[in-house]
Amino acid sequence: MDSFDSLTESTFILKPSKRPNAKSSITENGGYAPLLQGKEPVECMELRRQLFEDTWPPLEKQLVEIEAQVNHIGVSEVCEFVQSSYKQAADCEKGRPAQPFAEIAAAVAFAGVNTGDHGKLFYTLQGQLKEQSHHVALLESQYCGSLTSLHKGILEQMFASFYSEHDDATKQNSFNGSKSVPYDLNLLRLWWEDAVARDTANASRKMVVILQDFEGFQPIVVDDFIRIVAGYCNVIPLVLVLGLATSYECIHQSLTKASISMLNIERFNLQRSKQCIDTAIHDLFVRGNNLLSFGAEAYKSLLDQFLLYNFSIAGFIKKLKYAAMDFFYAQPLSILAQMLSTEDGVLTVNERSIKLNPDHIELIRMQKSVQRFLEQKADKTGLDLRKALCSDEYFQNIVLLEMMRQLVAYRHGYNLGIAAVLEIQKYAPESLQKPIRTLHYYGLGQQFQDCTHWKTLLAVVRRMKTSEMEPLLKAICGLVDSSAGVNWKQLEDGENIPDMLHSAAQLLDNPDNIAKVTTPTSAEPSKRVRTRTDMEERPFLLFDSNTSDAQLQALERCCEAIETMLKLCLRSYHDVPLNEVFYYRHSFLLDATFSAQPRAAVQTALGRSHYYINCNCCSEAPQVPSGDVHDSDDEDHRVLPTMHDTSIAYRLHQECGRLINLYDWHSAFSSVIERDSSRVPPSQAEIQARFMRSVEEMRFLGFIKSTQRKTDHVVRLTWGM
Repeated sequence: MDSFDSLTESTFILKPSKRPNAKSSITENGGYAPLLQGKEPVECMELRRQLFEDTWPPLEKQLVEIEAQVNHIGVSEVCEFVQSSYKQAADCEKGRPAQPFAEIAAAVAFAGVNTGDHGKLFYTLQGQLKEQSHHVALLESQYCGSLTSLHKGILEQMFASFYSEHDDATKQNSFNGSKSVPYDLNLLRLWWEDAVARDTANASRKMVVILQDFEGFQPIVVDDFIRIVAGYCNVIPLVLVLGLATSYECIHQSLTKASISMLNIERFNLQRSKQCIDTAIHDLFVRGNNLLSFGAEAYKSLLDQFLLYNFSIAGFIKKLKYAAMDFFYAQPLSILAQMLSTEDGVLTVNERSIKLNPDHIELIRMQKSVQRFLEQKADKTGLDLRKALCSDEYFQNIVLLEMMRQLVAYRHGYNLGIAAVLEIQKYAPESLQKPIRTLHYYGLGQQFQDCTHWKTLLAVVRRMKTSEMEPLLKAICGLVDSSAGVNWKQLEDGENIPDMLHSAAQLLDNPDNIAKVTTPTSAEPSKRVRTRTDMEERPFLLFDSNTSDAQLQALERCCEAIETMLKLCLRSYHDVPLNEVFYYRHSFLLDATFSAQPRAAVQTALGRSHYYINCNCCSEAPQVPSGDVHDSDDEDHRVLPTMHDTSIAYRLHQECGRLINLYDWHSAFSSVIERDSSRVPPSQAEIQARFMRSVEEMRFLGFIKSTQRKTDHVVRLTWGM
């Protein structure tokens, strides 16, 4: 333990010696190791690697396209503002005397708290503005600490964008990197006048300055810059784009009223993360065309990381990639993905047989969903259960293929069910309308009969009048007719769903067909007694007395048809065979990887340092007298002299209150060090030096801080753990 002087010092990696022509086993087969206790063939390892390489790049490309498509709306709005700036002011000023100063066109772009995605977003904005022949300078606060550096960044980027469009001879006369150049806006004015004199087409262009992270800039620098630009607006068509991550109030808190009065501000919302996530979830998970889907726990972890932390699209994509890597790297049954293919955007099952060894087949039989499937088939269709369990060939060619068909049919039916729910939500109050990310979580997390939201939507359907039910049922029937991928025969009791919906729609159009079947005995047409239940389920009966019994029965048939379809399509994925394979559920792995807890890790390392430095002397438990019970809590809180100095100081500080007396802390530390009988007793100077180093390390790690109230005390900052 003597070699570990400080827990906060750098760690040195000792590389193992390599043979001249030896290859690391990690790099072989792309890092894929044999599974099934090392019995997996090399061909299966190579197949898993190939499946990942074939699956993830198209998926990543689709996510990038979705993000670009969603962000294009906000970026286009900013580009239109830049294009139309100063034109309206010029039209208004015709025939009027010139003002002493002109307002600066400023676009305040709220990009959201996901600062990690701002670079890509504003880079896209810069590229689109350059496509419209504008001169653009994209600035970050870390490179613009002063007004001079801000001017320098603007001039260099403006000159670079201009001279890149001309020949090399003109580019050699640029001002980049010249220390003798006075970086001010007067030079920019001269350059702009020269550019307009050379080509009159430059007069229609704008000079756009984008401050990517406005909150990071020094307020006095931005304030002075705005005041200077206001004097050149009559000559230079300069447009400011201020990127915000917090709120619009930041501008009023950072800039003075005089500077704000010089800006012609228009607000834009570039934060489209939720729309992007909703589109991605619909295209990747709900439509069912992706090979890998997420279980309820893993999906909740994926969604919580996005909604509760940073709204980061990049973090969402990283989590998806990590889950795909873990699926193909650590799941031996991921080779079943080769049985699925996407044809014309529809997920289908390949009829060709795949090569599975007996270990793979036995592992498939061990899944609970497969066992439940075999028992149900044996009871309903008379499946030869003994043959399915003993014959690998029969299981692979018949049973496995049937389970894959049911899995694909469930995914298509689930997509249809969510689409029907979205149609129903159009007729529901706004408070009951949920985004598709929430609907997908309801569909994964609960059975249909246990979900409160599904029951609420069914209540909305029951309260509909005929004028509302007709377009809803027509839309649902259109969804059923257009869903060619749904195999109703593979769904349990699903063959009658299309006919049930169409017959309900016909009865709603001609309710007299029901009246002909059930003709009243009396001469007068009978009317149902309006009970309390009728009024609660259909409140329109209170003011609508023209609704006949035939129409009520037709509405009841429509409600039953819609409810039956939703119950079938929105059943839980736990009822589907092979859900353990194709529904990723390692939420703990995602949380441990992407939701790091550094405080808990540091406290655990200091409280149980022997696990980290592999020290046996610190882990030896004291002798417990016979008859006494050993308490694990006492083992966690005991202080041994063989422990690391920082661990000793940490455990001692846990026994203190909010204020820690340094003298008492040093006395306790000294008494623990002097108990070590296996070494030569250290001197008081050495003990004091070791104590000072431990205190400074704890201060560096954030456990304590100094206080002005008592100079010989420190304040404890952490509690618990």
